[in-house]
Amino acid sequence: MVPTYNEKDNLEELLRRTNDACAGAGIEVEVVVVDDNSPDGTGALAEELGKKYNVKVVHRPGKLGLSTAVLDGFKAASGDILVVMDADLSHPPEKLPEMIGKINAGADMVIGSRYVPGGKVENWPIHRRLISKGATLLARWLTKVKDPMSGFIALKRSVVEGVQLDPVGYKIALEILVKGNVSKVEEVPITFADRKVGKSKLGAKVTMNYIDHCIRLYEYKKPWMAKYIKFALIGGIGTLINLAVLWVGVEIFVVHYLWAAVVAFIIADTNNFIWNRWWNFRSKTKLRVQYPQFLWVSVDGLMLNLILLKFLKEDLMLELGLTEDRASVYILICQVVAIFIVSTFNFFVNSFWTFDKERPRKR
Repeated sequence: MVPTYNEKDNLEELLRRTNDACAGAGIEVEVVVVDDNSPDGTGALAEELGKKYNVKVVHRPGKLGLSTAVLDGFKAASGDILVVMDADLSHPPEKLPEMIGKINAGADMVIGSRYVPGGKVENWPIHRRLISKGATLLARWLTKVKDPMSGFIALKRSVVEGVQLDPVGYKIALEILVKGNVSKVEEVPITFADRKVGKSKLGAKVTMNYIDHCIRLYEYKKPWMAKYIKFALIGGIGTLINLAVLWVGVEIFVVHYLWAAVVAFIIADTNNFIWNRWWNFRSKTKLRVQYPQFLWVSVDGLMLNLILLKFLKEDLMLELGLTEDRASVYILICQVVAIFIVSTFNFFVNSFWTFDKERPRKR
C-alpha cells in the first residue's frame, strides 16, 4: 500500500527496490498505489509502470488524506499480508522480507521502528526529533510499541477485518494498534531516511490532527484518560492566561499580588469552564443548574489557590532565603505550583459533581 501525492520523482525507484527486495526473497508482491489526483502526474506514471511491475492503481478525485488512502488500498489489495509504506523512500524496501517473515512466523503486526536497538533517523533537525518524541510520549498509555508513529507496517488482513477504523490524519498504525485484532506485535529496526525528492507534508495541521487522533483513541480505549488530557490542555491555556493577568496586575497596575491572583483566577477559570463544558464533557445540562455548581467549586479552588500561594511566597520563599521582588519570577513559580494542585482538585470535583451526568460510566 503506497499512498501518493506528488511523488512522481520517487515512484520508479520505490517500485524497483521493492520488486528487487521481494524477488530476492522469493516473495510475490503486489503494489497498490493510491493516488490523490497528483498534479505532477504520479497516477499516470504508476499506470505506465504497471506494464513493468505488478502494480494496481487506485485513482481518487482529490487530496483526501493518507489514512483514508491506506483504507482504500486495503480494499483494493489481493493479498492476505498487507504492508503500508511511504512513497518518499524514507522507508527502506529492503526491510520487507524481514517484516513479512515475522508475519509468517506468527506476528499479527510488524512495525518498522526507528526507536528499537539498531533503528535510527538520518538528517533530522532537532525540532523534528523533539516533535517525534513528544508524539510518542502522547501515545504512551495507548500502546507499549516504541514507535507507534511509524508509517511502515505489515499486518495480517485478519487484523483489520470487521474492525471499524476511523483514523484522523497520518497515523494509521496507531489506529490499528488500538482498535485492530492484534495479539502479537513485533518491531524491526529501520533507518528512517529523510525524503530524497519533494517537500515534507509535516506541518501544524498534521500536528493538530495527530493530537485530535490521540484524544479520540483515548476516548475509545481509556475515556477517563482522554478527559484528563483534554482537561490538561485546557488547563495549560488557562495557566498562561492566569500568569499573564497576574503579571499585568502586579507589574502594570501595581495591584497587591493576592488581589491580582483573584482576578487572574476568575478569568482563567471561566475560560476553562467554557471549554470543558463545550469540548471536554460536551455538557447539555442547563446553565442555571451547572454554573452555580461550577462557581462553588471555583470559590473553593480560589481559596485553596490563595492559601497555597501565600504559603509558598511568604513562608517557603523566606525559608529558602529567596529575595522578594514585586514582579519576581518567584511569584510566578509559586503560582504554577498552586495552579497544578488546584487544577487537580477542580478536575475531580467537577467530574464527579458539576459534570456528573456527562462523565464516563462503566458498562
